[in-house]
Amino acid sequence: MSALSKRLLYGWTELHVAADAGDLAKVRQIVQKNPTDLDRVTKDGRTALQLAAANGFEAVVGELLDRQAKTTKQDESGRTALHLAAAGGRTRCVAALLGPRNRDSAAEKSRLLGLRDREGRDALMSAVVEGRGEVMEELLRAGADAQLCVDSSQCGPVIVAVRCGHLHLLPALVRACGGPDVQRDPATGGTALHAAASRGDLPMLDCLLAVGASTTTRDNTGRTASDAALAAGQHTAFRALREGPAAARGAGGGGAAAAAAAAAAPHDHNLLQPSPKSAAAQGDGGSATPWGELPWPAQRSSASRLEIPTEAPQPVYYPTPPSGAGVYF
Repeated sequence: MSALSKRLLYGWTELHVAADAGDLAKVRQIVQKNPTDLDRVTKDGRTALQLAAANGFEAVVGELLDRQAKTTKQDESGRTALHLAAAGGRTRCVAALLGPRNRDSAAEKSRLLGLRDREGRDALMSAVVEGRGEVMEELLRAGADAQLCVDSSQCGPVIVAVRCGHLHLLPALVRACGGPDVQRDPATGGTALHAAASRGDLPMLDCLLAVGASTTTRDNTGRTASDAALAAGQHTAFRALREGPAAARGAGGGGAAAAAAAAAAPHDHNLLQPSPKSAAAQGDGGSATPWGELPWPAQRSSASRLEIPTEAPQPVYYPTPPSGAGVYF
């Protein structure tokens, strides 16, 4: 979309266009000429600082911070520049927004970290949902409180990371939250281990068990994580929790060794033939009864194989329908 279209349709100023494009020289020129445009918002409520942070233009973000652009402004979705930078994985922009170039007080920076968007997410939760590990660590170093961080369903970051499949975030989040079992799902009372078990995610289970997750903690219905896995049909996860991950992988049929063993095993392609007689009945040199000598119907037993009839089945006669049957007007 052209700059003219953005200005006409979305209420962008020249500063918005320059910040969105990362044009540092033009941003400086416009701000010096029209300082009042610094915090002007577009039709969707975004400032030039938010546009630059969302696109990862660190130099533009720094210039706007030097001009004391407001960092706590929220767009129509409730997102600040920090939300947008965190969700987009813009680590340097996050560091600039929380660093010395932001001249806000420590209390204002703490407020910035705690602001939530319309979905109830703060900047840390935005980073967790998108799997931004470097941004998450930067936010934690800046003072983000992982124990107060929740999403719209009031679930903590450890459970959210498990549900989103972000295994690489777990070690740092578990340390920041004080353990893998501290946070519960308010709807079910389950822990992160319950969530991983219900998903059948073995690497996630391995990680949680390695950091000390409890396998005996019960949810609101009295189910442990292994019970939750069984209820969700995740039998491999159930075995992992009951017998250990290595045993579960072995039982699940794990890998090239099991495939090679299965390929080397002898195959019986004679499934449709009758079973051989027992050694006592056949003697030392006995053989299977020829198919043609079997009486029909053959007597089935637990040891017999699938038997195919040698004669055609008797025809089945149905009464002739009356004239006009099945015709409707």
